Amino acid sequence: MACKSNPKKSFTFTWILENFEYCGKKTKEFLKSPTFIADTIERSKWSLLIYPRGYESERWVSLYLKREGDSKGPATIEVDYELALLSSDGSAIISQDRHNYVFTKNQGWGFSKFQERESVFAKKSAYPPQNILTIRCKMWKSTGEMQMEGLCVARTRIGIEKKAFLWKIDNFITLDERQEITFKLKSTSDDQPIMFLKLFHRKSWVSSDILIKFVLLNKNIIFSTFKSSLVDAQGNYVNCGHHEFWPSPASGSEKFALSISKDTIMMDRCLYLPNNFLVLQCEQIFSTGIVFEGIENTSYGCPGSFINNNVVPENIETVCVKKPDSDISDLKADLNSMLQDNVLCDVKLNTKSETFSAHWFILTARSPVFRAMFKNDMREKAKDRIDIQDLKPDTVRRMLLYLYTDFLEELDWEIASDLYAAAEKYQILTLKDKCSSFLKTNLSLINACEILLLADLHQDTELKTAVQDFILDNDKIIINSSEWKLLMEANVHLAAETMLLRFKK
Repeated sequence: MACKSNPKKSFTFTWILENFEYCGKKTKEFLKSPTFIADTIERSKWSLLIYPRGYESERWVSLYLKREGDSKGPATIEVDYELALLSSDGSAIISQDRHNYVFTKNQGWGFSKFQERESVFAKKSAYPPQNILTIRCKMWKSTGEMQMEGLCVARTRIGIEKKAFLWKIDNFITLDERQEITFKLKSTSDDQPIMFLKLFHRKSWVSSDILIKFVLLNKNIIFSTFKSSLVDAQGNYVNCGHHEFWPSPASGSEKFALSISKDTIMMDRCLYLPNNFLVLQCEQIFSTGIVFEGIENTSYGCPGSFINNNVVPENIETVCVKKPDSDISDLKADLNSMLQDNVLCDVKLNTKSETFSAHWFILTARSPVFRAMFKNDMREKAKDRIDIQDLKPDTVRRMLLYLYTDFLEELDWEIASDLYAAAEKYQILTLKDKCSSFLKTNLSLINACEILLLADLHQDTELKTAVQDFILDNDKIIINSSEWKLLMEANVHLAAETMLLRFKK
């Protein structure tokens, strides 16, 4: 493979794709990167095209390099190029290359079978966190030599909202084919309805299937995934299947059959229907398409470590381009660029394993705790360095992103719990409220006891009450769980206080 060992100067384009798994493109549909200009290759204009479900087959991820139709330079350009998927440490997990390839304007070439789709997601632990896919394209002149190295970094973010919830269906035994049990999902961000879920069953000559009908209320949703598990009397989870669907504007609804039938449930109703309740733990993720895309860094004549370490010399132009309809303002994008590019940072936040650069002014404007720390008599003691040994690096990174942009990345309950504690520590009240809202919305039989401890520790009456109500609504399952035993060992008074509420109702 000539490209991989090519000693000549190259132009490198890195494309960071956030929430790639939920982009919703079907087979033969592609996602296009922000366009970039390779100044060192005749100022030609290019882009990358990725087919998440393949150009020819859903089994494959397809990847192409395209020369744009309005590209400058000669009618044809001959280049060597390499396309690669990167791990979290910047190394290539998979790469393929071509050399001596002639591109005309408005022409793309690449690999229809770049990597098996299942393999990409099976290996996602090797990729950066938060469901991010990082693609690198390296280009060389097939003949001649570039005068200097070129580097460009772009980002595309797919907008998603995740809803995890417990759905309890009472009197499931008596549910007949004419009945539907309805659950209404609302958005956490604006409390507006997203969709109705309607559970019912239909008999066939083989079995009695349990189906869920999704009725779309928010027309901005373009793609959705749904996972569900049945929670049995012992607190164990029985997988009921995973469904992906593209809401149709015409019908506005979609049906999905659970992988467990009503007949199977009825055969062991003592296990599957505690107190005649069917309990489903559900997770639904909605995508609204691209919410941000743009070029983050461009540099020439510098080693790759400048980009990889988020350090850009002052004499290198850095631009942030966004879509006109993006919901991220110019100011937030510019502040985020200052943070990510380490421009004029004057304080460092030290965790046990990572150090983050930031700006005194932003921290003091957004947090009264930082403001108190950064008074003149404290700043000299701090020596431009703050130790935060009790927070995880990812928590500090997310907290900083929120302080600069008000943007909250995709959460799960553990991440939300850590961010909640960080927001409480530094009195970032809006972040604390958002994490609290997420935790209340995503209470489950597994996490309720831990979130109760968290709420009690931080004396959050509202969150604590919500968790206690949830525990009392599911008391027979939770009290017999290992999580409740751990709660009693950690705080027997809190456990007793929660149980006493049963007799006060």
